[in-house]
Amino acid sequence: MTRVSQQEGAAMDAGLEVSCPMCGGLIEATDKDELIRLSQLHTLDAHRYNVPAEHVLAAMTPGDIDPGQGEDVQ
Repeated sequence: MTRVSQQEGAAMDAGLEVSCPMCGGLIEATDKDELIRLSQLHTLDAHRYNVPAEHVLAAMTPGDIDPGQGEDVQ
């Protein structure tokens, strides 16, 4: 899985995250503007595609969620 962060080698306490629509790589950021910028940098560099900001915002989720704490599926 590809991980894009603000500082290479630094642990980042991400507030927001989104998966790349092309490869599923995880992109993390602390605010919406940074998430859009990093998403567009990744998709342009890796896939020659400029993901629209609206798509990034529609797909973003809060970061650092423990999957075991979600709602129970019945």
